[in-house]
Amino acid sequence: MNLKWLAQSTIYRDSIDLLAVIDYGGGQRDIALPLQITLAKHESGIAVIGEPTLALSPASARSLLQALWDTGIRPTDWSNPNGEVNALRGHVKFAEEVTRALLPRLEELAK
Repeated sequence: MNLKWLAQSTIYRDSIDLLAVIDYGGGQRDIALPLQITLAKHESGIAVIGEPTLALSPASARSLLQALWDTGIRPTDWSNPNGEVNALRGHVKFAEEVTRALLPRLEELAK
């Protein structure tokens, strides 16, 4: 069983439509029916213990995020899609600072 998410931007409804599909292979699949979310009153300051609105396996959550990404949805504070590049820039900056600090001393020792 493989749960996949499909997403599409629906302009006339101003919405992102999601469809959950379970693919069993061999052309057999199930398609989830529309969800009905029922809200319950909640008093402020009282902890709620109960079931989550939606529980997904990590693989299904990744599938959902990928489907939203493919539709063009990005996090609000998304400025650089590749955190590794920022980390690498930080390492390079540190290496430059160390080099600037040590180079004069190394030149003195070489004399």
